[in-house]
Amino acid sequence: MSGRFVEGLRLTAREVVVGARGIAMLTFGQAAGIRAFTNDVAVTRRSFVTALFSLPIFLMFHVLDWLAGVGPIEAPHAMALDLLSFPISWAGFALISIPIVRMLGVEQQWPRYITAWNWSNLAQYGLLFVTSVPVVLHVPAIASETCALVGYGWALWLEWYVTRLALNLSPTAAALLVAVDVGFSAIVSLVTLIPWQSLSIG
Repeated sequence: MSGRFVEGLRLTAREVVVGARGIAMLTFGQAAGIRAFTNDVAVTRRSFVTALFSLPIFLMFHVLDWLAGVGPIEAPHAMALDLLSFPISWAGFALISIPIVRMLGVEQQWPRYITAWNWSNLAQYGLLFVTSVPVVLHVPAIASETCALVGYGWALWLEWYVTRLALNLSPTAAALLVAVDVGFSAIVSLVTLIPWQSLSIG
């Protein structure tokens, strides 16, 4: 029993190393990086651990906002709502994508796609965090805004690139999935901005 458990940990550790290497290659435009992601449902399930890797970066965005003086007045309240939206957005799109890939005729590749998508989320958080640092350092506005735009553009391109390669889709079809992901995340964020008191009666 203990031997199987240890072996399982080794396999997971190996998947982390392989996944990190694969997404690093894809982040810099190396298509061969997609080979790191297999069409194995069990691997896909374990790849959701990337959400835990991304959570500290997600929380650091609040720290950056606070340091830059643009954090919300009700910081604890906003933090709680953001923490609620984080898993909803992440897991929600994974579920929403199922009927979409079925409609596109690539349902069989869904496990591989979601595994790569999970890793691309981690990379996107990293890109957005790094390109947000200039705001905290109070560099000239034009430089900090340019860095932010580069970060957002790079992150969107990465998701599109991963989607296209993992599912072997046309550029337009891949863009559709990215648009659904961005739209769903925006909706979840907007919903969590609704003050709890506005939901009360009386």
